[in-house]
Amino acid sequence: MNGERPILRRGTALLLLTAAGLYAAAQAEGGLDRESRELFDTVFSMVLRDYVDPKSPREVIRGALQGAAQAAGPESAYIPPEEVEAIARKALLPATLPLYATKGEDFARILAPFPGAPEALRPGAILRFVGKMSTYDLTYPQILAAFRGAEGEKVSLTVMDPESWQATEVEVRRVPFPAPSVLPLPGGASALVLPALEATLPEKAASALRAGHGPWVVDLRRCASSEAGDISRWAGLLLGPGKGPRFQRTGGKEGRERAEGPGLLSGKAVRVLVDGTTARGGEALASALAGAGALLAGQPTYGTAVRVEEIPLSDGGRLRLATAFYLAPDGKPLKEHPIEPALSLAIPPGEAPEKTYAALLKASAPPPPPGHGPQDPKPQEAR
Repeated sequence: MNGERPILRRGTALLLLTAAGLYAAAQAEGGLDRESRELFDTVFSMVLRDYVDPKSPREVIRGALQGAAQAAGPESAYIPPEEVEAIARKALLPATLPLYATKGEDFARILAPFPGAPEALRPGAILRFVGKMSTYDLTYPQILAAFRGAEGEKVSLTVMDPESWQATEVEVRRVPFPAPSVLPLPGGASALVLPALEATLPEKAASALRAGHGPWVVDLRRCASSEAGDISRWAGLLLGPGKGPRFQRTGGKEGRERAEGPGLLSGKAVRVLVDGTTARGGEALASALAGAGALLAGQPTYGTAVRVEEIPLSDGGRLRLATAFYLAPDGKPLKEHPIEPALSLAIPPGEAPEKTYAALLKASAPPPPPGHGPQDPKPQEAR
């Protein structure tokens, strides 16, 4: 290195990596090689010395932390200390935009609209702006915070078609997460419609779940919740203790969400309806239900469900990090691996839910292959 160049001390570079949670991982793999450490030192020093808009070492460290977290995955992020409390307060607000979204490498993308949301909020559409905020410039926690607010509050969204790149401005209102509901069906059957795991189970619906002994349909379409706490809570409510979804960490180490609850569907005949809008927590719960004997029906799911943790850091910030993939019924990680329902069900657009549920209950269940439990690896057509 040139003698005139301000050299970053090695300890500062290691601080960067340690705070990002990368140094320990690198040590476990045999340590950082000398070339990587020197490259990090060089880049850091050049930014401090040569960047046209001077930055303090603290600002550069924060940027590096954010970049390291985002490199771990689109929904991972470093939350600076000054944002932790504000984001936590936002999460307590009662209403949200009527959709689930994920953060891509650039903009946010819609995973699933809430029931009754405007037609422009289609799965896969690019969410460019929330009000005047570009989702390109926001981390995933900041996007979630931007979604929250007062119930009924109007928000302008700019949505772009990913194929034509045509942008549409849509005005929506913030709404509570849609509550689960129970629909009575002919022959003593019932359907639990569960589009949001964030919502609590109304007592009327809980009473119907306790009393209903006929076959059940659990509709997980549009369910794309992401928080592990909500996933385990619903697993306990529906399946009971010890029945949480399984997940796999780095190195193949498996675990299971801790589920506690009454198991309101335990021992009952259950068919679970899924499709491409069943994502993240919806997929994890569908897999847990399948593991308890339920039959999955419908269309392939979104295909990615990560277990996210928020880890406190020494600077007062937090690291939101995907630490595991939930497992599909076939035991494979839900990493670009859609769940293929055992019973393929073609649903005409606009069909009344009650008609869909009746068709699902009438469809013949495929016989499970020996030793493979309730899920048939070769989907069969119901219609």
